[in-house]
Amino acid sequence: MKNFIAIFVASLLTVSTSFADVIFTKSGSTINGKIQGITGGKIKITTDFAGEIEVDQTHVETITTDEPIFVSFESGASYVGILEGSGNKELKVNTQDGELSTSIDKIQESWQPGKQSPAESRQAAKIEKLKRSWAHEAAFDLTGKSGNSDSSGVGMSFRATLKGPDDKLDFYSRANFEETDGSKSADDSRAGIDYTNQISSDWNWFVSSELGRDVIKDADLFVTTAAGFGYTFANTDTRFLNLRGGLGYRFENYSDFSSREELSAASLDIGLEHKETLKWGKLVNRIKFTPTIEDFGSYRLYQDTSIDLPLKAKRYSVRFGFANDYDADAALSGKDELDTTYYIRMVLNWD
Repeated sequence: MKNFIAIFVASLLTVSTSFADVIFTKSGSTINGKIQGITGGKIKITTDFAGEIEVDQTHVETITTDEPIFVSFESGASYVGILEGSGNKELKVNTQDGELSTSIDKIQESWQPGKQSPAESRQAAKIEKLKRSWAHEAAFDLTGKSGNSDSSGVGMSFRATLKGPDDKLDFYSRANFEETDGSKSADDSRAGIDYTNQISSDWNWFVSSELGRDVIKDADLFVTTAAGFGYTFANTDTRFLNLRGGLGYRFENYSDFSSREELSAASLDIGLEHKETLKWGKLVNRIKFTPTIEDFGSYRLYQDTSIDLPLKAKRYSVRFGFANDYDADAALSGKDELDTTYYIRMVLNWD
């Protein structure tokens, strides 16, 4: 009886082994499992002992499969069949139309029936890369202070970006409101649209328009539009640096209580955008300089620098930053030229 059980167990083991895919290496080792495919000179096989592993194709003598699998060659020909390896490096592909003799080094790629071929996967990835996709960002903060003075404030911003392989469309807005001892100390907002198109890997052209208001500086409305060219100094996964310049138009309208006159003039538009992805966060710098052509001493300069620190909650981060808004003609109405805003904001990103 014991002999019968031993023979029965050995038979099961033999059957189990015979129906497993096998990789025979040049060093004499064998790897049993399920061969998933061959691509890029690597053979992927799923094993019971180590999950999915990769074996360098150049280290393999031959392979054997227990079920049909697709194989393709450098000539472009592809077949589906059971692979049978032998000790003399010969590899047979048993197809419905007959037997094909080859060797492991002549196989370009391989994949399981019902799965995309590596060539189809690469083509699908290229098509996906060509598609435009949306990315959104919203940031919000509340501030308050009591004691010698009472103050409260709200800051917010929103950005929606439609990006393709060769162009980018940005919609953005930001606003700051603050009240100190019952009087407004900050009340400004702006919104804009910016489109960039790559002429080459380095050069691009752009059009942009922005409008806003600043109650503290008596500006009921200010509008800037511009078009020009830009040059990208760096565009990698961790760094982006683009400098651009062009011609534009500035319009500014002030309240009846202001001594400043309405401005309507041609201008230059010079901008810098810098993004740096670090191990612990992301640094962003944006600068925009718009002097009038008639009088370079009449200009606006806006700068925003921020650092985003990711949180454990997916899509959320904390943003630390400061922004400077310099209006060279503010003194004409008895206002300070420079406004500086410091902020800490909660940021939500989603696609």
